[in-house]
Amino acid sequence: MDATPSALIATLRLSRARNVGPVTFRKLLRVFGSAEAALAAPRERLLEVPDVAPRMADGIIDARNDPWAIEEIERARERGVTILTFDSPQYPRPLLSTYDPPPVLYVDGALLPEDSLSIAIVGSRHCSHYGREQAERLSIGLARAGFTVVSGLARGIDTVAHQGALTVDRGRTIAVLGNGIGLVYPPENKALYERITSEGGIRGAIISELPLDTAPSAQHFPGRNRIIAGMTLGTVVVEGSESSGSLITARYAVDMNREVFAVPGSVSSPNSRGPHRLIKQGAKLVEDIEDILDELHEIADPMVRIRPPDARIRTGSKSTLRGPEKVETPAATPLLDAAAPPDTRPSGTDLRALNLNPRERKLFDLLDLSAPRSVDDLIVQSGLQAHEVLATLLVLEVKRLCRQLPGKRFLKA
Repeated sequence: MDATPSALIATLRLSRARNVGPVTFRKLLRVFGSAEAALAAPRERLLEVPDVAPRMADGIIDARNDPWAIEEIERARERGVTILTFDSPQYPRPLLSTYDPPPVLYVDGALLPEDSLSIAIVGSRHCSHYGREQAERLSIGLARAGFTVVSGLARGIDTVAHQGALTVDRGRTIAVLGNGIGLVYPPENKALYERITSEGGIRGAIISELPLDTAPSAQHFPGRNRIIAGMTLGTVVVEGSESSGSLITARYAVDMNREVFAVPGSVSSPNSRGPHRLIKQGAKLVEDIEDILDELHEIADPMVRIRPPDARIRTGSKSTLRGPEKVETPAATPLLDAAAPPDTRPSGTDLRALNLNPRERKLFDLLDLSAPRSVDDLIVQSGLQAHEVLATLLVLEVKRLCRQLPGKRFLKA
């Protein structure tokens, strides 16, 4: 728990105050600078904040001395659960670029910097044998390529996705719960939960935004789905009806400028309607992980782990069309087998930039060692889209080439 005890207590109290949701919480932090300052503000000052109604102000005042926060911190300590706030280094950086990031995250296990390179795999609880096969194949392939697989620990596709990642040596997976970490739901996944969190979280983490002993409830799952979408580079949907929770996750991914992928299925299966609908709406059709890696090439290319030739995903060769000609090209994964380009940088260049892709290099060169640059400035100077800048800055942070200051300002590290 990286926040000071008083700051963490204040954060828990403000996040739990009546009528204060994640969006209002973040607005109060922007106005007052901290949860402690927001809780201490006079009622009339709270009412000056846009969209803060009288009943909300009253809820904040009532939360000032809520004993629950101190008790919750003690419960977390006893159970070995970490509570993260926005200022915690382990807080998933992609979530901070979303509209309503959770004010607190409970973590059992460990979140690592490399988890920023992650993909969500979600789908039906009542999956078919075909769906299980596809989820397992994709999760294994992504874990081998160095991605952390994120899902919701639910029955069906979620369970298979977690299990597939754990079959890979050093593979990692993160489960986001729709209940408190003090409970395992569904109960038959208790062994999977323990496997994810064993050995200090070397294989992953269980996370939730909900207080420790919160029971599973349908009303919590949309919030869980937004975290899954927000902390990953993209979401893969493997089976699901048109009204399934996996499509809710996909819609969140679209809203957050993340990629959406869908695995096609049989046209006669009701579980194929969800993925097929997403494909019609522009989701990337996924047959194998190459389809995912190709879409994320500029972000993922420098960060995936190089695998030996016998671990390549495809075998043989594939035909591609170039104008009127059909050309046989090797079918090995381009991200994992491409040789590094020759070094053509001038001799005075920062050598750390040599292995960056063009987008990363552009932003890295715009950063300064002493003068912080805002995201808005970087968007204007680079000519890139906002989501491209945020995603690339995230990669540079993971590589320890830049660091973020309060107010989303960035320095070259």
